[in-house]
Amino acid sequence: MQLFRVREDDQTSFSRAPESAMDLHFAKSRSGAFLLVIGCRVAIPVDSETRRTEAEFADLQDSYLDQPWLDPSVSSEDRDTAFERWHRRLAEAPDLTTMTPTDDWLSFWLSLGRVRPIRPLPPAPPTPSSIYGHLPFVTRTRPNSVIYRWEAYPTSRRINRTASPPTIAKDTYAAPASEVNFAPTGFAAVARFALPNLLPACFRYELQPVSGTPIECGASVPLYGQSGGGVEVKFTRNTDNRCPIADPIVLPPL
Repeated sequence: MQLFRVREDDQTSFSRAPESAMDLHFAKSRSGAFLLVIGCRVAIPVDSETRRTEAEFADLQDSYLDQPWLDPSVSSEDRDTAFERWHRRLAEAPDLTTMTPTDDWLSFWLSLGRVRPIRPLPPAPPTPSSIYGHLPFVTRTRPNSVIYRWEAYPTSRRINRTASPPTIAKDTYAAPASEVNFAPTGFAAVARFALPNLLPACFRYELQPVSGTPIECGASVPLYGQSGGGVEVKFTRNTDNRCPIADPIVLPPL
């Protein structure tokens, strides 16, 4: 697994495009290579064409969980600075276009099938013939609704905390408060919400959308070899938060 820095213009595009899952977009380069985009800022190639060599990536991979921006004791300002420094070290990704698996389903799955964890694991469940909708219900938030979102990086591009009032981008995934106890760590969130990227989602935001906000909801189905089972929601329009949004809670990876 190799990491690339998404170009600034592409970051803006992903921040406005519908998510494919929580904190996740699918992307395609001009050459046709498939990539996963995490937090709108980091790309993971799933096609060998864009991969760096193991030697080039070894140092970055070995040090990922030791980065200071994952340390809960670091101040918010120092955390953001440390993350930006780490982010600038990454090699730049090629020009990317947002996509969904259904845009090129067979090619996408053939590419994703090459992604493997560092150590052998039991065989993954069979690849589904298509992704089926796992948020089949529509409802609205209540006056006291509290919703949470897990992200891999401390600089969200889907939540605008500096706007007045703070806003949540359209087609952003999150989860109800009942999921907090089931995703107490970054890796637990990856499994619970069936994410393909394997990077721990260690930053948990508390959101309080205005009453009457339309959302889709349902259960996270098993995908990408992950168990799923979490309850998810998706904001179907740009949404105002009814109060300031606090710094994310920093969860341990494990």
